[in-house]
Amino acid sequence: MPVLLLTESLPRKDDIIELHCILNTFKGYVPCKNKEILIKWSAEDDTPISGDRFTFENSSDCFSKLIIKEKQTDHHRKWQCHLTQNGEIKATSVYTTTVTDGLQEVFGAVGESVSLSCGHTSSYGVEWAKCEKPLMHDITSDMVPQDTSLVISKLTALHAADYKCSEATGQHSVLNKIRLHTLDVTAESAPDGEYLNLTCVLTCAKECDKDFNLSWSGGDQKALQSRLMQVNNTLRKEIFLPDGLKRWDEITCSVHREGALMASKKWRTVNPLQTPAWLVLPLGLLICVAAGVVYMKRKHNKDAANEQSSIGMTHVYEVIRAEEEPQQQRQSNTDTTTTTSLYHLLQAVN
Repeated sequence: MPVLLLTESLPRKDDIIELHCILNTFKGYVPCKNKEILIKWSAEDDTPISGDRFTFENSSDCFSKLIIKEKQTDHHRKWQCHLTQNGEIKATSVYTTTVTDGLQEVFGAVGESVSLSCGHTSSYGVEWAKCEKPLMHDITSDMVPQDTSLVISKLTALHAADYKCSEATGQHSVLNKIRLHTLDVTAESAPDGEYLNLTCVLTCAKECDKDFNLSWSGGDQKALQSRLMQVNNTLRKEIFLPDGLKRWDEITCSVHREGALMASKKWRTVNPLQTPAWLVLPLGLLICVAAGVVYMKRKHNKDAANEQSSIGMTHVYEVIRAEEEPQQQRQSNTDTTTTTSLYHLLQAVN
């Protein structure tokens, strides 16, 4: 059974990466004359590869070369070749390139988590540094080492930087270097809500590469977009929504590198016409809980008042009873004394 193979021609010459994709029939190289079969190249997200630093050579329909002018950020970058027949993908092979002293580029959306992989293990353990500054004593609650990776639980623009993973002891050999960029969306609206202005912001670790691009999706022809603007180490692109929050449910900003999608950030808005529908259940539960709390509080206060009243009445009863008993005793003594005196008086008369 034929197998699709993707390999690199080594050694490299003049900073050129040459990838070979071939349909291996295990019969040596045999020219393929099947016009229904084609080999196509793509980035990791299946976007067709395009750009001035890429060249394609097709010796036959079953053998294709991708020639790349090497960049530092091609480190740990994935490339795909697809075998198609009648326009349908039948097989895919993936190859990851490495670059000496290269940088792995990572893109992340603000507010989400991102994991920076060390890519290697070391018997000495590993340590991370941000902008050449060790993170050993500066690890915050949102930056947690897991195994050999560094996990940032809630990304912010301040996390955009160069990171380095090295051996903790020994020769402190560098195991991996990562350049982290962040993507965010900010909003500004008119006081009367007539329009909404969204800004897509890519914060680069250093200067943004010329191959980066930003795009908006989810708007219509009435939504005006600005040109791509570079401000210091950021790329910005705005979109103006004339109807404010009323027309849109979700708008997405995406960052592309050489045409390939790297990250997306969604801006969700609330349609006022839909608000009652999805708020009915939460509001109903909230009202029930509030009513229950009020009822229990009133019942507690009422029971406490009744208990205090009962205790007070018992105390009054005990006081009255305590006062009545001496009076009854004195009355009894008086009656006894009177009876005795009368008895002695009668005895004297007799």
